[in-house]
Amino acid sequence: MQPPRTRSRDTLPRPPHWSDDAVCRSSLSPDIWFAEGRGPEAAADRREAKRACRRCPCRPDCLHAALERDEKTGIWGGLDTDERSELVLLPTAREPAEEAADGPPPEPAKSA
Repeated sequence: MQPPRTRSRDTLPRPPHWSDDAVCRSSLSPDIWFAEGRGPEAAADRREAKRACRRCPCRPDCLHAALERDEKTGIWGGLDTDERSELVLLPTAREPAEEAADGPPPEPAKSA
């Protein structure tokens, strides 16, 4: 009897990622997402990137990832660095297993 065949880690299929269907992966110049400067050409590139983001199905995930990683440059989820700096990253909903391990959240204090 032969031992079971195993696949090398390099040949295993990669699990799907939120960015697989992102507009920026397959269209436009990569440079527009990171246009630097205040000139008209850079401004036009940023507008083009933001327009592409508006039609992207991955926009919410992209923005959330950029906020989690504290991206300092580029257009992510349709927002530039200045726009992202005005947002606050809220915690995501707790997983049931996490809540079970920690117990239920505390009750709010009652005022007398």
